[in-house]
Amino acid sequence: MSRILRPVWVYLMMLLLVAGCANDGLETAATPIPSTVTPAAQPTASTAVAALNRDFVVVATDAPNLPYTDFDQFGSVIGFDNDLMARLAALAEFEYEFVVTPYEGLLDTLASPANTDFDAVISNLVIPDDPPENITYTNPYLEVGQVVVVLADEQGVQSYRDIQPGMAVGVAANSSGSDAARDVLNLSPTDIVEFDTTTDALQALTDGQVSAAIIDSYTAEHFVNAFPEQIKIAGSEAGRDAWITRKAYGIAVASHNQELLDKLNDAIAQSQSDQTIDRLIVAWLIPEERIDPGEPRLGTPASELIIGILATQVDMDPSSDPDLVDWELKINTMSGLFIVNSDSEIVPMLAADFPEISEDKLEYTFRLRPGLRFPDGSEFTAEDVKWAIDRSARLGSFLVNSYLKDSNDNSFADEDAVQVIDSLTVKIALQEPTGYFLSLLATPPYFPISSECYLETWDPLSACGGIGPYTIATWSPNDRMRLKANPEWPGRPSPAFENIQIRFYQDAESMRRSLAEFQSIDMAWTGLPYADVVEMRRLDLDEDGAVDFKSWQGTAAFKSYLIFEQDTPPWNDARVRRAAAYAVDREALAQDVFANGRTPLFSPVPTGVPGSAAVFPQRDLDMARSLLQQAGYSEARPLAITLWYNNDAHYTPLEAAYAEAIKAQLEETGIFQVTLASEVWDTYRAQLGQCNYPAYLLGWPTPGRPASYLDITSWTDFFIQNTSTGFCSNYESAQMDQLAALALAETDTEQRNTLYAQIQTLWAEDLPTLDLLQEPRHALSLDKVDGVTVDGLGLMHYELLTKSGG
Repeated sequence: MSRILRPVWVYLMMLLLVAGCANDGLETAATPIPSTVTPAAQPTASTAVAALNRDFVVVATDAPNLPYTDFDQFGSVIGFDNDLMARLAALAEFEYEFVVTPYEGLLDTLASPANTDFDAVISNLVIPDDPPENITYTNPYLEVGQVVVVLADEQGVQSYRDIQPGMAVGVAANSSGSDAARDVLNLSPTDIVEFDTTTDALQALTDGQVSAAIIDSYTAEHFVNAFPEQIKIAGSEAGRDAWITRKAYGIAVASHNQELLDKLNDAIAQSQSDQTIDRLIVAWLIPEERIDPGEPRLGTPASELIIGILATQVDMDPSSDPDLVDWELKINTMSGLFIVNSDSEIVPMLAADFPEISEDKLEYTFRLRPGLRFPDGSEFTAEDVKWAIDRSARLGSFLVNSYLKDSNDNSFADEDAVQVIDSLTVKIALQEPTGYFLSLLATPPYFPISSECYLETWDPLSACGGIGPYTIATWSPNDRMRLKANPEWPGRPSPAFENIQIRFYQDAESMRRSLAEFQSIDMAWTGLPYADVVEMRRLDLDEDGAVDFKSWQGTAAFKSYLIFEQDTPPWNDARVRRAAAYAVDREALAQDVFANGRTPLFSPVPTGVPGSAAVFPQRDLDMARSLLQQAGYSEARPLAITLWYNNDAHYTPLEAAYAEAIKAQLEETGIFQVTLASEVWDTYRAQLGQCNYPAYLLGWPTPGRPASYLDITSWTDFFIQNTSTGFCSNYESAQMDQLAALALAETDTEQRNTLYAQIQTLWAEDLPTLDLLQEPRHALSLDKVDGVTVDGLGLMHYELLTKSGG
């Protein structure tokens, strides 16, 4: 039925006329009707209106009375009461209009037998224990109690009766909660902490400023339902017995108007049953202000494994540049024709098998697995492979454009570099033979994605994913990402844990606190300092005699090393370079400087990379001295060198200590005399690129980035190609160039690894870099977590994770 809502200004004009006659024209429309003058005592605007037409119900209300009533820009009543009455009228099938008038005298007028002004009153009325004579209230449409809200892990406050003197209790000023704290709980003024709003009181609770908050029950229920792992209502299992005080709100009608009373009661019951009133409470009565609920305080759910990661921004577009966090999320939500498995092997995934390679080694033809679908439901075909790789090329991926056919040398792959042969066959053409091309196919820029889900342009916030072990169920950037096991993924084993949540942190301390204090994550991973791992893996917080956390060490992808500028004396003498290699003590560097957070590296390639070979010598000071003497140096004629390092923690805050330790080891020869020098990264990088540092300390890959692909060349090529630019070692070797060229063209893995072994042996003689240490990746988890596996790129494979009790 329709609702008649008369503009407020009509009533104001009529009130003005009435007030003017009664007060000799001295009052204005803005002056409220005196409480001694009621609508029943003399004619009013509503009386005149009601007399014209009583085929509808006239409802009196007071406005503005936020949030129950207010006026919109046209003078019409809005608010909780308005929306409630509209619903009740529709259900009871009557038309109605509001009469807006001050509250004073409303009930007296309604109770008067002579009343013809209105039929009901709705004005945030509390149903009294003894209603006034001739007035009856409807059944309550809203019942509100004052409740105590505490932190979810609070054990000492089981009900409001447990509030003790000295406990700080937050309330909204001038609220029912404030009244309950003062008049019912008899709290002293020093224990009551008043805030401007209810949400301010709740925020103070989650921030630890107060021990409890007393607020309206419906507001408490709303926030507790939103944040059940952070806050709770004390004694909530007792239902309304947990209420300190209670109020019931109803609509007042004249006692003789039983027909209207029955209609309203039936409509109220139906509105409660279909949850209309609950929705109105959320829309009008729940504060709009949000709170930061803080850490979950009840541990992690058994059905979900939660991983903490330090990440300020996540990019889920597969074409984007390598990033440690992004790539890990991508390899767990997408797959390539080939993947790096948890054992650091390159194996087929979306490809049905290994490819057919042309005689000139420039064309690779792949058959695809049939019957697969993307998370958006679209079928996986060769067209998707071409679309995805072409898209990465168009968006500038160096991993695609540097390798695929580029006939016009414009640094972008040709349009026909990827060709669709049929729906399940695709051919990829290369610019030159590349023996490790399958390793490239295992990187995100080559991952097939759905053209029906991703944008043609850069799409970093896409939650589409691909055909990976998990699909992205939900993602709130800079907060958390929820993953669900993907039944379409053809890999084996299938994900061991159904639900994975990635929680993103802005700082490492917050992540540590989540794990150590609240156990609100199951594992702290990328970004947790190694010192925290060392400290926390010994903790027994519950004093049960067993440590509470388990540490994990993955493979290393990062290496640190010295570079010598080989055009400059004394580093142009191979004997001096080799003397430095014999003088360093890698075990001591790892232990004394990094507390074994880094480990010795005796190869130019981290030990977790397939084909890595230990080629550098163990420490031998006698050999170091002998080589230096052969080069013309001695204790009487020492060799003075300058060793540069970065001093702004680009790699680690321990870089100065690292350089000092290297200096001390070199000087143990009695011949090297080392002066240390340092610079901030931007200056450092610019100077070494101009060959201004004869010897300097460096790391690879850049912090926060993985190696570009899993092959030995990812750690070696950069240091034997274009050596007069970039990191500027000016290293040149025809033999090394020949070995590198042969390895690049070799598609047979065994033959290529034989060539890689020769490259590493020559490396130890020529020393393009003097590699010292490698840095394994470390994680710390609750004891119930297992299956943590990290591949040679430093990326964790979530499909192997398990959690007891899950």
